[in-house]
Amino acid sequence: MKKLDLHTVKHTNAPDEIRKFLNYAEIPAKIVTGHSKKMREIVEKIVKEYGYCCYFESSINFGALIVNDVSSNV
Repeated sequence: MKKLDLHTVKHTNAPDEIRKFLNYAEIPAKIVTGHSKKMREIVEKIVKEYGYCCYFESSINFGALIVNDVSSNV
């Protein structure tokens, strides 16, 4: 699974990085946001623009989101 790590990316640069990643990544893919609520909101907004959905990697790891097709069974 392809992964984008946003730990060192500023919030202002995040949308461009996320779009570049989603343009070429095979879905499902992982986006690591860390525990920043703002970064997670940025990711969720762009993922929705692409027609995908996202969810936390696990019930104990809220610092990573899995991006998947809306039509996939989650």
